Amino acid sequence: MALHPWPWVASLSFSLCLLLPCHGAESLQPTAQMHTETLYMVRCLSGIHYERRPISALSREEILDAYLEDLDPQRLFFLQSDVDAIHSRYNLTLDIFLNSGSVKPAFAIYEIFRSRANARMDHVDELLRGNPNFSDAEFYEPDRKDVPWSTAEEELEDLWRRRLEFELLNEMLLAGRNGEEGKTIRRPSAGKKSLPDGKLQPDGEEDLQKSQENLRRRFTRFRESVNDVEPYLVQELFLNSVAGLYDPHSSFLSASTWEDFQSSALTNSLMGIGAALQDDDGYCKVVEIYPGSPAERSGQLRVGDKILAVQNGEEEPVDIIGMRLNRVVKLIRGPKGTPVTLHVQPADGDPSERKIVSLLRDEIQLTSQRARARVYSVPDRKGKKTIPLGYLKLPAFYGSSRPGEGGGSCGDVTELLQKLSTKEIEGLVVDLRGNTGGLLDEAIAIAGLFLGGGPVVQVRDGEGHVQVFSDASPEILYQGPLVILTSKQSASASEILAGALQDHRRAIVVGDKTTYGKGSVQAILPMNQSFLFLKNGPQLGAARITIQKWYRPRGKSIQRQGVAADIPLPSFNDALPFGEADNGHALAWDAVPEAPWEGLDRVDPWVVSEELIDFLRVKSESRKNFPERKLLEERVARFGEKVQQKQFSLEIEERRRQRDGDRAYRQRLEEKILALAEKNYPFTDVLLDAAQEGENGQKQGGGRDGDDLPELDVQLLEALHITVDWRAAGSRNRPLKASKNP
Repeated sequence: MALHPWPWVASLSFSLCLLLPCHGAESLQPTAQMHTETLYMVRCLSGIHYERRPISALSREEILDAYLEDLDPQRLFFLQSDVDAIHSRYNLTLDIFLNSGSVKPAFAIYEIFRSRANARMDHVDELLRGNPNFSDAEFYEPDRKDVPWSTAEEELEDLWRRRLEFELLNEMLLAGRNGEEGKTIRRPSAGKKSLPDGKLQPDGEEDLQKSQENLRRRFTRFRESVNDVEPYLVQELFLNSVAGLYDPHSSFLSASTWEDFQSSALTNSLMGIGAALQDDDGYCKVVEIYPGSPAERSGQLRVGDKILAVQNGEEEPVDIIGMRLNRVVKLIRGPKGTPVTLHVQPADGDPSERKIVSLLRDEIQLTSQRARARVYSVPDRKGKKTIPLGYLKLPAFYGSSRPGEGGGSCGDVTELLQKLSTKEIEGLVVDLRGNTGGLLDEAIAIAGLFLGGGPVVQVRDGEGHVQVFSDASPEILYQGPLVILTSKQSASASEILAGALQDHRRAIVVGDKTTYGKGSVQAILPMNQSFLFLKNGPQLGAARITIQKWYRPRGKSIQRQGVAADIPLPSFNDALPFGEADNGHALAWDAVPEAPWEGLDRVDPWVVSEELIDFLRVKSESRKNFPERKLLEERVARFGEKVQQKQFSLEIEERRRQRDGDRAYRQRLEEKILALAEKNYPFTDVLLDAAQEGENGQKQGGGRDGDDLPELDVQLLEALHITVDWRAAGSRNRPLKASKNP
């Protein structure tokens, strides 16, 4: 691969590439500590992982491909010839290196990558000094994860030219740069002569120069992150490439990463905004938003959004594109109560679009985002009176955050259910959307509040032994109509609870088509506790290994398939590929025998039958023409189109039309939301005794922190409607006739 501006570099052999200088960067070398950690990790994967596969059973080609794709996910640096040469060198010996505890191949390959990246940055700097052409009808495809490696230097040169034009367009199309809207994208008007080669008018040259300088600084940061990498990060990336071939949840934690993890687990909290971030070709992408966090409360961040700059207080914004992720996280974290401003590229907008998200950092409780409840006043089907319906939001399955404080999530849910019962609620919606799991014991105990005994989950280890976990309490705390609201982010313990209540025919599951689909259990194995650890030796890392799979009471796995909704609703998540089935090398779906079960055919008053589900599904379909439901359908369809867009025009006027169209749509959307939110049902908060904040009393809809728009939760509205329909249908199994009248 020839990324250097002089043509003779293209003829260098693979072996000589290993010796190319890296612009003053020191050569990276593995350490003796890495030998011990690699041996431990290999033994954990081979002997403890659920599948019990030795490293030698893995495809060496797959290991190399996984590592190369982790280094160069968008195929912007390596050529196919580089990939072929690396395979030729290590295809026969890679497993021998690993089984002996050596990661030397990882470091040798990283040096090649670093050489390629530095040479490419030299060429980028040269290209940024030229004049781009924004008038040709060309396109750029930012997501290149599934395209082949470039086969010729000329192909890669053209790719980078188009990428830089794409990035420059995004910079120059920013709305209101320096308060001069439209200046950067002006084209010659009638009667004026166009400048040759698609050049900008003189009044746009200043903005072009600013944009070029922004990109120059961005790629300088990228060069620094490539050259200043710590050796442990190379080892961590390589061993995680190996672990990812077993399943997406097994991983290696270096000593530094393990120390950070222990620190956050010890304090049970972090100070920040409450969003999980991931590097995506130099962009910081939001992959998860924690319930109850500043990010979630604001309603302004969404999975898939990209954070482009971070501003602390009154300081200047720091452009973070190309910055290493751990440095980005340090910029975003900070003392509780301090402000942080994020410059964000929305997932569903033109790449040139930006929104400003201002948040106050807060304590992010990792396992104690506490349950909360409300009582909604919802009109009955005849509209003559209102029905009190309970709503219980469970963000996580947590234990007690402080010794002696009480019963964790089950204790909180018990207290809230008891308080809701005093309100004489006639139905209950339990909201598990965004709940990514937590403690298994808590999930089993909460299931028991609605079941009164019986199997909740089955667990099988790598040897095939199956253990059944049941609810031992015969007491049922709530017996009325029960709707479980789920999303694609509902995972692990959330799926255990929803799956158990569905299998027992105790609840109706409503929401996204399926939950996440994580049906596996992991254990963290600290290396300092192993027989390989030398007393008074260095602090070692840890292995996170998948050791078990879990199954529903009737024997089906959640793995890949998740819990399917009885009544699916439109969702933005349908367009986002982030479920377990979308992860490479996810464990397969399977089943075990049904758990021993007394009273399999439930006889309690509110049992869920197929007839009842069909009845409620028809009633729900009849509301598809309600204005809020139609608006959600429209927004989901548009979001899907934007997310699925692969190519973007490099012609400036076309991009301007797209940007202006997006802005006009958002303005119309905000007007519709404001109008519809006025009809939100009033609610009363039901507070835990330990709650220190919040207000009691009637509220209309409820706005969101830092957001001018009120909340319009269409899925929750429909869940409340379904609960009213169920209540109206009666408590006993009897013939149900579903009319088309809502």
